[in-house]
Amino acid sequence: MTLSNNLFFSKILYKDIHNLDNSIFGNLNDVLIDARANKPILSAIEVKSGKRTFYINCESLDIFRSTSDRFVLKLSSPQITFTSAPENAIFLAKDILDRQIIDINGRKVERVNDIRIGLINQTWTVIAADIGLRGLMRRLGLEYVGIVLASLAKKPFHNKLVVWDEVQPLISNRDNLKLTQPYTKLTTLHAADIADIIEDLDKQAQIDVFKSLEPEQAADVLEEVDAEVQIALLEQLPIEQAADVLEMMPQDEAADILEEVTDQTAEKLLIEMEEHISEEIRELMEYDDRTIGSMMMTDMMAFDKDENVKSVLKQLRREQPDEDITNFVYVISEKKLVGVVSLIDLIHAKSNRVLRSLMKTDLVVLKDTDKIEEALEQMQKYNLMILPVVDEQEELVGIVSLMDIVYEYIKLKKVDV
Repeated sequence: MTLSNNLFFSKILYKDIHNLDNSIFGNLNDVLIDARANKPILSAIEVKSGKRTFYINCESLDIFRSTSDRFVLKLSSPQITFTSAPENAIFLAKDILDRQIIDINGRKVERVNDIRIGLINQTWTVIAADIGLRGLMRRLGLEYVGIVLASLAKKPFHNKLVVWDEVQPLISNRDNLKLTQPYTKLTTLHAADIADIIEDLDKQAQIDVFKSLEPEQAADVLEEVDAEVQIALLEQLPIEQAADVLEMMPQDEAADILEEVTDQTAEKLLIEMEEHISEEIRELMEYDDRTIGSMMMTDMMAFDKDENVKSVLKQLRREQPDEDITNFVYVISEKKLVGVVSLIDLIHAKSNRVLRSLMKTDLVVLKDTDKIEEALEQMQKYNLMILPVVDEQEELVGIVSLMDIVYEYIKLKKVDV
């Protein structure tokens, strides 16, 4: 037998630990890990002996591998170092095996069937998660059967490993467990990827992950998830946190979500929001679902006709609006829409020129009461991606994009069917 320096955890889990004289010391019931680093280290071994459970340092154990690929566990010294389990200890079997993880590189949720551990700088470390069928069959003691069947079928039977650096564990649903840096790897992904991942998680994990996001990122993610998940997440968040997230969203998106939750929840959230945002959302919620007013964005860039280029560019730099609303700036006079200036023309113009001298006045506009089908026809006819929206008094009240119109059109068609 030779000392082993890497193996699958299932090969030693629940195996006997031998004293130096080969008598049974106890059974390896689990392993505690320190998960603060990218690669968690094994910090202690949970030993079960009869009805007793106690902990020893990992340095107290040697792992031998026989020529027949069997593993033997032996104490490394007659002097055993006993330890205690920290209050928020994370266990490899209890908290990681059979649990959901996020494959950051693959951007999807997986199940841990086994764990690869190895010696790095003389310290036992978690190297990878096995998410494949072979890992599951190994756990069940059927790995050899799988190898034979795969050989007969001339099919590959490889281990499917995800390197732990690319793994985000989902283990914060334990009441007594608080990770030092929960879900930090997950937050590096695009909002759409996080949304897809959240939709694949169980309900508790969905809430845990979403709560860990910063409000701005949470807002982006909330826009992307299905309506059913949106409601579930909002109803589980504290009112203050939910309101912060909604404030970060475009008002039309926030209004759509609030129309889906209970009236009582919607009112609590609106009261918690900043007053000017709450008022705009309330106005949007008053529109019929099939009208442009219900889906328009109200955070467009509008300036008085007598403002000069220098002043406008200064405000744009200060406010840093989203790129999807800065292709044009809208020109108003006493709140009424009178023209539009493209961002390109604005950049090329001399700084002292006023907007009325640059604006185009032959505008295609939508009324806030127009139906979605009418707006779609207008955009197709004039080949436009964004159109301004005015009310009965011709005052500018918002803008709407072709993407939003198409999305709502498809959604309403599904409802009609």
